[in-house]
Formats: sequence, C-alpha cells, structure tokens
Amino acid sequence: MPVNPAFAGRRYGPFRYEVGLEAIRDFALAVSGGVPGRVSWAPPGGDPHPFTVDEGAGAGSPWGSVVAPPTFAAVFAMEAFSTPLADPGFGADLSRLLHGEQELELLGVIRPGDVVETVGEIAAVTRKAALDVVVVVTTTTNQRGEVVVRGRWTAVFRDRA
Repeated sequence: MPVNPAFAGRRYGPFRYEVGLEAIRDFALAVSGGVPGRVSWAPPGGDPHPFTVDEGAGAGSPWGSVVAPPTFAAVFAMEAFSTPLADPGFGADLSRLLHGEQELELLGVIRPGDVVETVGEIAAVTRKAALDVVVVVTTTTNQRGEVVVRGRWTAVFRDRA
C-alpha cells in the first residue's frame, strides 16, 4: 500500500533537545572513529577537532566554548524526520524503508547548554515506479529563536514484491 500523498504539508513538532557537553564529545569521538566514554576516550589516528572535545581549546575559539560538529544536528533533528514517517495515518511500512539522501544546512553554531527545537514537515510525496519517495524538511531554532539548522531528508519506500 502506498503512502498517503495528502500528508504533504503536514507539520510535526516542535521537538525539544538540550545540548550537553558530554553528548557533543561522545558524538565527535564516535564519528572520528574513537571510543567515547566518561572515564577515558581514545581517539584513533585521526583526532576530532579540539573545538569539539576540549573545553580549553573551545574557550579560545571564535565561539568561546566547545561547539558541536556539523553532523551532530542529526542527533536532535532525527526525531522531526522519523515521526512523520511513523504517523499511522501516513501509511508508511517502515520495514520497506530505504535511506535516500540527507542534507544539513548549518546556519549557526551549536554549543553545550543550547536548547534547540526542531519542526519537521512532509515537503513532498512522489511515486516513481514501485517506490514512494518522501521528503521531510526540518528547521531547528535555538533558545534565542535563531534558525541554526535546516535539514532535507529523503526516505524511499519499496512496494511489497
């Protein structure tokens, strides 16, 4: 059964997330191939950027603190992408889901202590052969009302064979 194209334009959220120092560190270490942890962490040959893990380096940066790496936005914006897909009325069979594309446009810096809210909107639903292609656009604002990230997430649903 195809997804419901009438859901295009429907909005979900806002979803709130408090950004923590340890979450940023753990993420930065994990994506650099390291071992995140509270007791010890071991970066591989390619260390994460010091601004993302070291408070001293972050304090000396242009932003004055540790900052989240660009892809950290996936941590808090994912809920605004996945919730529309899981809406029972939308009709998506999540067992038939394929990851399409994901784009994040960074418009601001994300620091520990920030409180961000993300809203997702089903921007497009198209049918291509035996596939439903769904685009969800997310917008994240910080506690000052500034847009800090925009995302464009594409999900593809295969028909049952």
